[in-house]
Amino acid sequence: MKHLLIAALAMCMCITTYAKGKEENKETEKQTIYMFGVGAAFGDTTVCFTNIQTIEGEGLVNKGFLKARNMYSMQFKNYLENAENLPHRTCAIYFSTKKNKLEKKYSKLKARYMEDKDKATRTIDSSKFSFKLHE
Repeated sequence: MKHLLIAALAMCMCITTYAKGKEENKETEKQTIYMFGVGAAFGDTTVCFTNIQTIEGEGLVNKGFLKARNMYSMQFKNYLENAENLPHRTCAIYFSTKKNKLEKKYSKLKARYMEDKDKATRTIDSSKFSFKLHE
C-alpha cells in the first residue's frame, strides 16, 4: 500500500511538472495579436480610431491579458498629442488573437460612435501611426 501511495505521488508530481512546462512554453512562443486603439476626450467631439494592426512577438498575451498594454495606449496617446495636436485624450487598446473577433468589436464600437450625432470619428491610417512592439 505504501508503494502504491508513493507511485501515485510521483505521477502527480510528473503531471504537475509537465503542465507547468507547457505553461512556461506559452510565454516564450511566438504569438500574433491584432489590435486597434481608440482615443477620446470628454471636452472634444472627435473620437480617433487606429486601423486594426498586427503585432508579432514572444509572450505577448499571458492568461488572457496583453502584456504592457498600458505602453501601447501611451504610444497612441503620445501620437495624438504630438503629431495630431489632440491633447488630453483617454486612449484604450482592444486586442485579440483572432482577427475576425476583433473586426466585429471594431465595427460595433465605431458604429456606436457614428450613431451619436455629436461625435465625429476619425481614422488614423497605419502609414501615420503603427504600434511598436514593447519588450
